[in-house]
Amino acid sequence: MSILCSICGGTQIRCAAVIDPNTKEFIEFGYSALSDGQCDDCGNVILTDPDQVKSNIDRIWTEYISTHRTVPNFVRCEVVRTGDYGGCEQAYIRIGGSENTVGGSDTVAVCRDINALKALAVPDPDSERGFTLVGCQHFEFQKVLENRTYRIEIDGECIPVTTEEVLKFYPKQHSLTQEKIERYAATNTSRIKSYRTCDRWLDAALVRRLLDEEHLMKPGESDSFKVQLRFQWFARISKERDRQYAPFCYTVKAYCLDNIQTFTRRYTELEKALLHCLNEFNENAKIPDRYRSIDEYLTQTQKR
Repeated sequence: MSILCSICGGTQIRCAAVIDPNTKEFIEFGYSALSDGQCDDCGNVILTDPDQVKSNIDRIWTEYISTHRTVPNFVRCEVVRTGDYGGCEQAYIRIGGSENTVGGSDTVAVCRDINALKALAVPDPDSERGFTLVGCQHFEFQKVLENRTYRIEIDGECIPVTTEEVLKFYPKQHSLTQEKIERYAATNTSRIKSYRTCDRWLDAALVRRLLDEEHLMKPGESDSFKVQLRFQWFARISKERDRQYAPFCYTVKAYCLDNIQTFTRRYTELEKALLHCLNEFNENAKIPDRYRSIDEYLTQTQKR
């Protein structure tokens, strides 16, 4: 097969060469001359030799299996986008396994086997894949999980969450397994998904209402709201029902809606609990609180 335009697959292409300007004698090809060129239809593009790419795939595949005694499921490669050309970019392609899996590196495609992978080396502008594989760097094995759907009851409502949503919410360093997801991560992700729908925010009007109606709150009852700090948080203030926590009467449980941070603390007064929320849960004595009292907060908000 000829060297082709990596976008349209055409052979009407040219590449640079070094010549003597006086004699017009050819001296050598320029740097990367056979990989960068000009296509009559596509302009300046990356050129590709599909046969050479396929040969490299076979060689690197064989070397990996010989070394690791197992079949890889990811390949790090170089691709050229055929729809929105931006030069050559690094990407991962997953090989084999069920299509309903998640985890591992973000991929541009999933291939059933090495033959399907090699087929991507041939430019096909009419296909839906949107890229041409122009280089193979190395193969590797990464852990992937079945993309299951979990239905978790949160505050009386069934909240569905997928394995993919859980993995997006938890940092990769947690190395979640199916067992960890089922044991706690799916529940935590469902909880955050539910709390994000809360449309009540902690503001001056809500602070006044909660304090005015404090005498109506019974042990075990709670109020919930969002707080805009550096990240968005969902907070729930509950009135303690157990006397064993005396003199503490209220508990704040807060959940960051953008990452896995949580915060829990007990307070002797509702006013102190609300003030701590307004002061961004500050517990560093060296950092002054934004508001010294609820009255100061209400006064400042009234002036705005």
